[in-house]
Amino acid sequence: MRDVQGRDRSLCVLYGVSAVVGFCIMGTLAVVFVVQNAEAGPIGIVTNFLRDATTNLASQFIYADLVLTWAALGAYMIVEGRRFGIRHVWAYIVGAPVLALIASYGVFMIVRQLKIAAARREGDLAADERDGRDERAPRLVASRTAS
Repeated sequence: MRDVQGRDRSLCVLYGVSAVVGFCIMGTLAVVFVVQNAEAGPIGIVTNFLRDATTNLASQFIYADLVLTWAALGAYMIVEGRRFGIRHVWAYIVGAPVLALIASYGVFMIVRQLKIAAARREGDLAADERDGRDERAPRLVASRTAS
């Protein structure tokens, strides 16, 4: 990452910090849950987790939102993975429920940003992608009025 500079480096650091912090928080919560449910065995731990995650409407709401977000981010990762030639995208998607969505998505975004930086250095990105703009998006043009 030594040759990654400026905005690309800043984004990689942001994604990395969010992945590490998210992994630490979610990992701690997972360890506590496993320790508290260890007597249930591996299948019992999963069963207890799913039961607890869907006990009431509030937990169902959060769990459903997380699953739907995971599906949407999975689709995004597949599209971006194909766009930038990122290999093993399936591992980021499968890794989400195993590691934590924030961790796997953060790592994916680091890899994506490194691919973008490499393409920019090699001149493979179109001008609109280099500047972070989408040429298909409408431009706002300030109109001048005669005073």
